[in-house]
Amino acid sequence: MNRALFRAMMKHNRKKIGKLAAGIILYETLLTWVYPLVSENSAVAQITESIPSAVKTVFGVAEEARADTFEAFISAQFLARIWAMLMALYNVETANDLLAKLADDGSLALLLSTPVPRGEYLSTQALVLFSGNALLVLGTILGLYCGARWFGITINSWSYFRFGILGLVFYSFIGAYSLFFSALTAHEDSAFTLAAGVTLAFYALDVAGGLSDKLSWIRKLSLFQCYQPQEVLEGASGPAKKTFGLIAGSFILLWLGIYAFNKKDLAI
Repeated sequence: MNRALFRAMMKHNRKKIGKLAAGIILYETLLTWVYPLVSENSAVAQITESIPSAVKTVFGVAEEARADTFEAFISAQFLARIWAMLMALYNVETANDLLAKLADDGSLALLLSTPVPRGEYLSTQALVLFSGNALLVLGTILGLYCGARWFGITINSWSYFRFGILGLVFYSFIGAYSLFFSALTAHEDSAFTLAAGVTLAFYALDVAGGLSDKLSWIRKLSLFQCYQPQEVLEGASGPAKKTFGLIAGSFILLWLGIYAFNKKDLAI
């Protein structure tokens, strides 16, 4: 890792991270404030229970999952879809900015003219991306924890910690393949199209597979099967295997990205 480059890039991205973190915390605090009012209304609970399983899938709620808990509420309203798309977009866009965009506008030529190996440069940019993920996930989990304490909602802190770790490695995996595409193409539009296209394809497979029993098998092809907020928060499934698998996948993608970047013929 190159410390000077890391500090410079973190300083460059701090406003984006700060604005996104502030928006996330504000929105989840609003949802946490609303939940006690919703949970006390029996009519709302009855309506929730009557929602078809296919509709629940669209909102990221498992077919057999409960619908009367804070974890079900916050997952359906925020974590399963909205937060997932925000974090995925952050990783795709930031990975593109950290490499492919710099190659397009000529800034990469200046950076690579210094005595810093390409592998060290790319690994530093990956650490910048993963550090941003860590800050955003930490802000999200702390926001939920503080909001729950503030509004008198009982939660299992350990489950939220485990979900935070899963979220960090899940989004870092998306960031890793986004960096790989940036290193492979070194072109802003191509890298963004590939990374965004793959992410949207995974998302579409996850949603489509839950709309029909006949299509349920295609959900197994989706990366989003590794990301089940409500099941983890309620303790219905353990994220350990998925977490280690995503970590291993991220390292492999980073290694492939460094290899491709070293082989790339760049005009510098």
